[in-house]
Amino acid sequence: MAYRVKQCIKVGYMNKFEAMGIDEDFIPFFNELKIKSPTKIQDKVIPQMMNEKSLLCVAQTGTGKTLAYSLPIIEMIKRHEDEFGPSRKRSKPMAIIVAPTKELAMQIYHVQKQISHYLKIRIRTLVGEKSKLTDLKSSSYEVLIATPHKLAQAVKKSQVFVDELKYLIFDEADQLFDMGFKNDLNKVVHYVDFLKTSVSFFSATMDYEVENFLDYKFKRLNLLKIYDKEAQTLQKKIETFNISLAPHEKLAVLKMFLQRDAKGRGIVFINQKNQVEEVENYIKDQLPKLKYKVLHGALSQKERLSNHKAFMDQKAQVLFATDVMARGIDVKDLNWVVNFGLPKTAIYYLHRAGRVARGGREGVVYNFVTPFDTKVVSMINELIKSQKSLSIDLIKESKKQPKAKKKQPKASKRVKQTKRNRLKR
Repeated sequence: MAYRVKQCIKVGYMNKFEAMGIDEDFIPFFNELKIKSPTKIQDKVIPQMMNEKSLLCVAQTGTGKTLAYSLPIIEMIKRHEDEFGPSRKRSKPMAIIVAPTKELAMQIYHVQKQISHYLKIRIRTLVGEKSKLTDLKSSSYEVLIATPHKLAQAVKKSQVFVDELKYLIFDEADQLFDMGFKNDLNKVVHYVDFLKTSVSFFSATMDYEVENFLDYKFKRLNLLKIYDKEAQTLQKKIETFNISLAPHEKLAVLKMFLQRDAKGRGIVFINQKNQVEEVENYIKDQLPKLKYKVLHGALSQKERLSNHKAFMDQKAQVLFATDVMARGIDVKDLNWVVNFGLPKTAIYYLHRAGRVARGGREGVVYNFVTPFDTKVVSMINELIKSQKSLSIDLIKESKKQPKAKKKQPKASKRVKQTKRNRLKR
């Protein structure tokens, strides 16, 4: 039966989460994270999920989408357990959350574990460890957080069952259904009973074609669409600097930036894994005392998860990474992002920039812009122009240098010159 929020009849204070039906058992969790009230997107999403609606939610990065679906799911599971007791059915979760990367899946897992510490809900992950499949098949749990391929394998091999599934969540949905995950997800969805399972999609960006695909593929769900008016825009507290340079100057300028201008912790986004290795070798030689980690898809799973955890645990100042760190990852104390190479799409520019200025904090983005970036800069400018809430100067397009030799400023002066190209907020 759909849940309807009760009227407040008791005298005194009732926080906004309780008013939406989130039990007072969550208060210690809110206190731990110093959460005083729901964000705007949580205010819209939680009541709908409590009423078991299937949603398509697109909201700006850093606005609390993970808690927006985690709180109502765990609340409803807890109510079910209060009435019927903990499930003894092996490998039959009530909720499955799908994320495109191991790093995002583990972040969601840690958020859910923080909540379950107080609510005593059993959480499991399926992100590639060989031992996990055996463990899943032999144990009972309420929530499973997985990457697409591993989940599809587990369902196909009868190591995870969806008979008791009530909630299916796709996080970073546009990436999940626009990349190479469709076949895996189709294998999972094939077994889902839409009559008793609410299916929801969350993302900071949503391509028009992907949205049309979701409307067609899941038309039986009658998706309720929640669009944050600031979705697909940069956070207002992001300060942006553009550094115009030649491709061969990037390493030297990066070294000087890390020596002189990098304050606090940050991520250097690099487009290809072989370039990450090149940057690492250079920095290792030039800045041997710098504490850093690297992250890209060619690392072993053990290295990848270990490096990610080390950076999240503040054991490194800098992370050199490909776009495996671009989506959904929340680093609480991240001060800056460097686009060593501009991403190939404007959407990924928003995701990269969205690693800073999350949850009301401030952040800085530095772009290394070469004469070869005209096309991607144009795409970024088109996206930025749609931001009616911001008064900004567009990223200046780099023009190819004329044949006549022009005296270029020394690389050592490039970082200081970035203020001329600053995007004003």
